[in-house]
Amino acid sequence: MRSSLLSQLLHWQQQAASLQIRLPVVWQGERDALLAQCRLLLQQHQAPTLYWLGDNAPEHAVQLSNRQNYQLLGSECDMLVINAFSGFNADLVAASAGCVKAGGIWLLLCPPFAQWRQQANIAHKNLLPYPLDANSHQGHFIPFWLSQLQQQNVLLLENQTLVKPLNWPAAPATLTASAPCATPDQHQAVEAILHVVSGHRRRPLVLTADRGRGKSAALGIAAAQLINTATAAKQLIITAPSPQAAQTALKHFQQLTDPTQHQQLQFVPFDQLLGDKPKADLLLVDEAAAIPTPVLQQLLKQFSRIVFATTEHGYEGTGRGFQLRFMHYLSEQCPKWHKLELQQPIRYQQQDPLEQLIFSGFLLTQNLTVPEQLNTAARQYCQYQASDWLNRPDILQQVFSLLSLAHYQTQVKDLAALLDNSQLRVFTLEQQGQVLACALVSIEGSISASLTNAIYQGERRVQGHLLAQSLAFHLARPELAQLPLWRIMRIAVQPALQRQQLGSSLLQHIAGAAKQQQLAYLGTSFAASTDLIHFWQQAGYEPVRLGHSSDNASAEYSILMLRPVNGDADTVRTMQHDFSQQLYWRLAHYPRLNTGLLLQLIEPPPPVPLTQAELAQLALFCQGKRPYELVSHLLLSWFNLHYKTLEIALQQELAALLWQQSCWAVLQQQFGYNSMKAMLTKIGQRLHNGGYLSCCTTG
Repeated sequence: MRSSLLSQLLHWQQQAASLQIRLPVVWQGERDALLAQCRLLLQQHQAPTLYWLGDNAPEHAVQLSNRQNYQLLGSECDMLVINAFSGFNADLVAASAGCVKAGGIWLLLCPPFAQWRQQANIAHKNLLPYPLDANSHQGHFIPFWLSQLQQQNVLLLENQTLVKPLNWPAAPATLTASAPCATPDQHQAVEAILHVVSGHRRRPLVLTADRGRGKSAALGIAAAQLINTATAAKQLIITAPSPQAAQTALKHFQQLTDPTQHQQLQFVPFDQLLGDKPKADLLLVDEAAAIPTPVLQQLLKQFSRIVFATTEHGYEGTGRGFQLRFMHYLSEQCPKWHKLELQQPIRYQQQDPLEQLIFSGFLLTQNLTVPEQLNTAARQYCQYQASDWLNRPDILQQVFSLLSLAHYQTQVKDLAALLDNSQLRVFTLEQQGQVLACALVSIEGSISASLTNAIYQGERRVQGHLLAQSLAFHLARPELAQLPLWRIMRIAVQPALQRQQLGSSLLQHIAGAAKQQQLAYLGTSFAASTDLIHFWQQAGYEPVRLGHSSDNASAEYSILMLRPVNGDADTVRTMQHDFSQQLYWRLAHYPRLNTGLLLQLIEPPPPVPLTQAELAQLALFCQGKRPYELVSHLLLSWFNLHYKTLEIALQQELAALLWQQSCWAVLQQQFGYNSMKAMLTKIGQRLHNGGYLSCCTTG
């Protein structure tokens, strides 16, 4: 019986290959027996490349870890085995599925479903806050996953019995394309990439596709054709969320070019591109949806010929957000940009059951019904926790889709956290069953005095209490970590309904709920930008800390903001005042801080007013009769006293010059001057012509 089942599996695998699909197999049963059967299957199948998730991996297998999610983009395997007996890492399962080639087997080994529903999931230990123990905590993700799984087209086995056969799709239509392209779609994409180089400047191309459509290969093929047909040497650059994500493009490029030409297409991390600012004839950006929008905007300014390739939807969960945010910016900056969508699959056919399983099972299909405007129907505020989602999968789908729209880093692990982390709450604003806005809230604080003291001393760290831990350690306020706190992790509003006060209204509702539940403080932490800080300040939050290192992804510093609820308001005001003054003296620690953001956060020390003689020196500088070096200290003192009276552009230039003390090369590039002398002359003229010095008094 066993050998016949294995023979049948191999027959099904060959049938899958003939139909250009991957074979999804879910095999439930007793652990040791299934692992033994799997070993026999591997001996007979002899997959050249085997990926393995979980324990008991064979020696020849590539064992995947939870740090490899985005690194897997673009890699391939002939078989993927998921040993769920040692845990089920939803994020890694979703990421790795795209690696399985057509004709390959996706094999999930798991306990009987009734038993699996009741078990703890140790693979999600990083999603659980202190003091939840992953060895005993029973979350709701596995029951949710099983409910999704049973609705999908998979081959289901229980011990030696076929419980559910696969519903085989029809054979795919035959597509012909001229080599090295695999489909007409891919050939069209290559031609469009070549036109970016030969056509007008500032007309970027956006290639979009679901996974497996050959967009990454198209980048490499086009780059090779550029190099092979160029009359002069060209330098091409490719960037992506990780080096692994660029490997498919690089592999195709190297296969089609001479080894002596391989250096003409180089991978450069995007943070290095922003820092070093190299020149290139063409910049290729692969998996662009997984790169923060602010970074893409800077790259667009830096390179005049650029191609963005991105997954529409899938594991990344960000393709729709990329469309709504970055493509709108593209239209403003480069009105004649082009978009091309690849629809013809290459690695597997359109009706591939594994792709459908991953999209549906992890809620990756973006199917929001986006209202264009608010109607007159009543709106209601709702609150959900992990135990609610099994009964409200419709709202869970909307919430996860909306979070994916709003934030570039939303991943499958965020869905898993919603279901497994009992310390998360989701607040929504709904109308007729439609989620208009939502906020993800983490319940934190209420930590014992002994533990908060250990955190303050730097002896302990606790998972899932970012706000409480930062208050205790970074801000030296361990007593605040002992109080009940909520941290608003994310807030999202339907894009078509933004700027109608829905987000502000939801924040006010959360504040009211926090007050009723005797919360001390509300907090939030995010990559700082002027617009976001203004939004949170309008909601009553004050900045109290700026992270010391900028995020490699967003190139922005993380800011912590706090709002009193039942806690002492004077405490927050004191922390904000201390932060604003300390920031002035610590600007050397923030070399990449945006100047506009700096003006929003900083509070200079009380300055000593200038004398009439000192003001006269500044007046001479403005007339070009004193060198900057002789009056820089006077200009700093004057600026500290009067900077708020200046026009915004002049504020920013003087803040960068005097507070940040940026080097002249940076200042020239930042503000568009040809030389140091030109900048100083222009600043002097604007101060003089604006009458800023004449209206100043000595105090």
